[in-house]
Amino acid sequence: MNEADSERIGRSFAARGFELTDSLKAADAVVINTCTVRQRAEDKAISQIGRLRKWKLARPDGKLFVVGCAAEKLGRKYIRNRFPFVDEVVGAKSLDKIEALLPDFPTLPDFPPENRHSVQKHTTGQPSPLPTFRPPTPRLPDSPVSAFITIMRGCSLKCSYCIVPAVRGEASYLAPEEILAEAEAKIAEGAKELILLGQTVNSYSYKAGGESVSFARLLEKAAALPGLARLRFMSPHPLFFTDEFFRVFRENPRIGRYIHLPVQSGSDRILKAMRRGYTRARYLDIVAKIREAAPDAAVSTDFIVGYPGETEADFRESLSLIGEAGFSFAYCFKYSRRTDERGLEPDLDEAGMDERLERLLAEVKKNSGAILNARIGRIEEVLPESRDFGRTSANFVVRPERGAELEPGALVRMEITGVVRNALKGRPVP
Repeated sequence: MNEADSERIGRSFAARGFELTDSLKAADAVVINTCTVRQRAEDKAISQIGRLRKWKLARPDGKLFVVGCAAEKLGRKYIRNRFPFVDEVVGAKSLDKIEALLPDFPTLPDFPPENRHSVQKHTTGQPSPLPTFRPPTPRLPDSPVSAFITIMRGCSLKCSYCIVPAVRGEASYLAPEEILAEAEAKIAEGAKELILLGQTVNSYSYKAGGESVSFARLLEKAAALPGLARLRFMSPHPLFFTDEFFRVFRENPRIGRYIHLPVQSGSDRILKAMRRGYTRARYLDIVAKIREAAPDAAVSTDFIVGYPGETEADFRESLSLIGEAGFSFAYCFKYSRRTDERGLEPDLDEAGMDERLERLLAEVKKNSGAILNARIGRIEEVLPESRDFGRTSANFVVRPERGAELEPGALVRMEITGVVRNALKGRPVP
């Protein structure tokens, strides 16, 4: 979601005549898009701002923007007092207002190419390579064939550990016609795969003029767009799956056979403390329905280890869930206190959390390896993202055998012949 916000900000700069650059020395403006989902991400943002003091001293006319979730949490006053060289602070709830704060340079049509200004963008938390672009269509996703589409902002749930509702606000949904218009524009720009984004993406529901559009209906509309090869979404929440969704998922093979479904813990006791709203059994029921609708579907997840009160028995419930749910992959994190609630301090010390994290990662790796090896011998439809790798509908990375090359953006059938590290190996077939 931060990548999608960064792309939107980049387009706003491009409309003012800027180009994106990965050279700090060349930049006339720098934007730090911050994350605060964990303390480490916030600390990285603070460190990055501090390091830019030298840039600002060398370029006093340059503009430094600090935006996003950590900017929302820390506030303009704190950031400007600690870093007086920062020009603008825009929290995640106010990103729509950034247009009014951009430097007042001529817009692109009247701006001589040889005099265009440049902007460097940093996304903290999970940074990605930042390619140089020519206005007016900057694209920031790692994949040249994929494009992000934000369909909602914020979250109305109250998970005990999560800061998202505080920094992004209550859930709000974009109009379906706005979403589909952006989707059509990105397909026209060359995107072959669209990824619909939302904090609880499958909670999407829009009502206007007597018409109600559910998440399932939005998927149907988007999957039918001409020129689209594949449609994905992230991240759904276990509370918002419907029979209508499973029908649409089953009937539309353009929708990727892959769902990232955060669970956070395999223990009912910890799930209740986290206020997740479901049980282990309910979560496994959803996974079963996903595979009933699409037997080849892959499911990945998120885990938090060391949540306050987590016992060894609770942790073993998470370990056992990996194999029972058949996760193809998992993002695993140590608990980081992000709310202001009292009592949410971990019982484990850092060494204890590290030990559990390593055990969890080892179990995920073992399970992932078995799932990857089970794909050997299958024929998979692969969407190449470069000449040397692509992804299956189930989101497995496939690399061609030596001597073979792929055509980015062109769907190809490949026979899976082996496993290399955490990726599949294959060869194109007719």
